[in-house]
Amino acid sequence: MKYPLLIILPDLRSAQNVGSIFRTADAVGADAVWTCGLTPYPSVVNDQRPPHVADRAAHLLSKTALGAEITLPHRHFSSLYEAIEAAHMHNYNVVALEQAEGSTDIYSYTPPQAVALVLGPEVMGLNTSDLSLCDEIIEIPMYGDKESLNVAVAAGIALYQLRHASS
Repeated sequence: MKYPLLIILPDLRSAQNVGSIFRTADAVGADAVWTCGLTPYPSVVNDQRPPHVADRAAHLLSKTALGAEITLPHRHFSSLYEAIEAAHMHNYNVVALEQAEGSTDIYSYTPPQAVALVLGPEVMGLNTSDLSLCDEIIEIPMYGDKESLNVAVAAGIALYQLRHASS
């Protein structure tokens, strides 16, 4: 049975990464993508951004989302805190994907009934105050020297693993 799955993207800078995550979210049957802060997002009704900013973000997103940004529900929040509050109000367990003290290996993680997956910014990841807002932290094990993945690649691995673990 498919459980509710939400993706939260705080302060990602690359519209191409965001578009790629939209496309993967659609492929795994996610319920929605929520963006926060600086993260580029698709055009919305009564968009408060200057038109040239909204148009540029929509254009760049569409290059990698290939229509998923139109068909998949999305919402923008001014902060990660607001998005997590809303996720909790909708009974999501908020799970950060980050290498951190006390995190659980994603391959041994059993998802609860509803998961809101938080993916951090491309370079620095989620900071300790962001992580403290989350209910759990999971990580993808790293075996090479680099010890990091592109956020869209990490999203793909995590989303498919979460879907596989729930079936």
